[in-house]
Amino acid sequence: MVDTRRNILEKNYEAMHRHGFQGVRPDKVISELGITKGAFYHYFPSKLDLGYAVVDEIIGPRYTGLWRQLDHYQGHPVEGIVWCLEYIRSGTGEQGCLLGCPLNNLINEMAPLDEGFRTRLQAIMDVMHGAIARALQRAVDKGLLNRTIDPKSYAYFVLAAMEGSFSVGKSMQHKAAFDAALDELITTLRAL
Repeated sequence: MVDTRRNILEKNYEAMHRHGFQGVRPDKVISELGITKGAFYHYFPSKLDLGYAVVDEIIGPRYTGLWRQLDHYQGHPVEGIVWCLEYIRSGTGEQGCLLGCPLNNLINEMAPLDEGFRTRLQAIMDVMHGAIARALQRAVDKGLLNRTIDPKSYAYFVLAAMEGSFSVGKSMQHKAAFDAALDELITTLRAL
């Protein structure tokens, strides 16, 4: 059975990743999917509703689902963070790297312009930050990291460096630049 709503979301997610939210043309996606405008507007009364649904149902779960796994990671907490970073790398092909991180792209584009986007995107970042900070706190509590490390602050650094790796790859239009930046983040984490 075809899930028209999910197909609309997936196609528009791809379009948002390539062109940004403001560059998305729902009429083009409607044409590509071979559906009517009525079918589209049945599920999404406006382009903004569509954008929020893409964040809530595709982007959010993909990012938060990965990072929440840190809460159940059995090994060294820092290696759990490295595992998440390597998982992200393994799912980031040349094309994905050239387009940049879908989450970061939307944060840069829409957070300053629309409160609905900003709060949704911040909620995703909050989940990611919290998972990393908790992992680092577990490492400190177990004596695996220096007690002078502030897990909450360092978690912001990890997020900034990860998203910065995507920005470097996107701006240089070269996955090797993304990989090099991510390698340095991993080296820095392991040096803790």
